[in-house]
Amino acid sequence: MTSGPTGLGLLGHPDLGSIADVARRAEERGFESMWISETRITRDAVTAMTAALLATQKIRVGSAAINVFTRGAGLVAVTWAALAEAAPGRVVLGLGGGSAIPLTQQGLPHDHTVSRMREYTEAVRGAWTAPAPYSYGGEYVRFEGLMPEVRPKVVPPVYFCVAGPRALACAAKLADGVVFDAFLPPGYVRWARATLDAAAPGGAYRGELGGALVVSVADSVREGAAPLRPILANYLVNFPELARMTGIDVDLVTRMQERFAAGGLTAAGELLPDELIARHAVCGPPSTCRERIDEYREAGLRLPILFPDPGSLRPAIEELAG
Repeated sequence: MTSGPTGLGLLGHPDLGSIADVARRAEERGFESMWISETRITRDAVTAMTAALLATQKIRVGSAAINVFTRGAGLVAVTWAALAEAAPGRVVLGLGGGSAIPLTQQGLPHDHTVSRMREYTEAVRGAWTAPAPYSYGGEYVRFEGLMPEVRPKVVPPVYFCVAGPRALACAAKLADGVVFDAFLPPGYVRWARATLDAAAPGGAYRGELGGALVVSVADSVREGAAPLRPILANYLVNFPELARMTGIDVDLVTRMQERFAAGGLTAAGELLPDELIARHAVCGPPSTCRERIDEYREAGLRLPILFPDPGSLRPAIEELAG
C-alpha cells in the first residue's frame, strides 16, 4: 500500500451549518486539505471555505473549482485576500473553465476558456502583488488603475482544475498545481502527467498533482456503485467532454442523453453498468476503496481528493484519511 496526503472534497453538500463540523472532523482524522466544488447551481464555494477555515487550524482549504465567468477577477482577488487574512498559508484558489449548461442558465457565454483562465490568473496575481494602481489589459479581463484595499500577506497558490490538453498545457506554464476533473481513471493521470511535463519549462512540471475521486463506501462494489449512477450520468449527459477524455462509448452517451430527455437522470443512469462506474470512481468496502486510491497514487497522483456521495461522507472521513 502506498501512502501520502489525502484531501476531502465536497460537491455542494452538506448544508452550510454542517460544514464546520465536517472540516473539524476531517482535520482530526488526518486529511491534509479540504476542497469545495462549485460546478453546478448549488451552494457556493466561498461561504463553505470560510466556515471550514474558521473551524480548523492546520488543513489547507481550496476551491476545486470556481469558474472564470461568474465572478470578476477583481472580486476574486480581494475575496481570496480576505480568506488568506483569516488563515495565512492555508488558502488555495482553484480555477476552472466552467461548463456550458450551468453557465447558459445564468445567461453567460462559455467560450475561450483557456485564454480566460490565463488572463484571470495573471490579473489576480497582479492584484495581489503588483504596485497600485494596477492595470491589466487582456482581451477578457481588464483592470484600469485597480486599487485593492486588501492584499494577502501570504499569496495563495493558484491551481487549475482542468482535464483537456490545451488547459493542461496552460497549467504547465502558469499553475502552482493541478486538480484533475472527476471520474477520470488512473490511465488518464499518466497521460496528463506526460502532457504537463511536455509543456512545462524545462520539461518537468513542478506543481502539485491532485485529482477529484468520487467515492461511495458500501459493503460491496455493486452497492457502492448504485448512488454514484445518477452522479456519473449527470456528468456524462451534461459534460460529454468527459466521455471524450476517457474513451467512454459515444453511442452510450447519446443513448443516455435521449433517456435523460425522456425520463431524467435516474433513467439515464440505468444504462451504466457497475463495472463502468467502478472504473471511473472509488466504490465498495473501505479496503477496496483504499486499494483503488493506491492505484491513483501509483499512477502519479500526489493528492487524491475524495468527493464522497452524501451517504458516504461520514464513512469516508472515518475510514479513508491518508
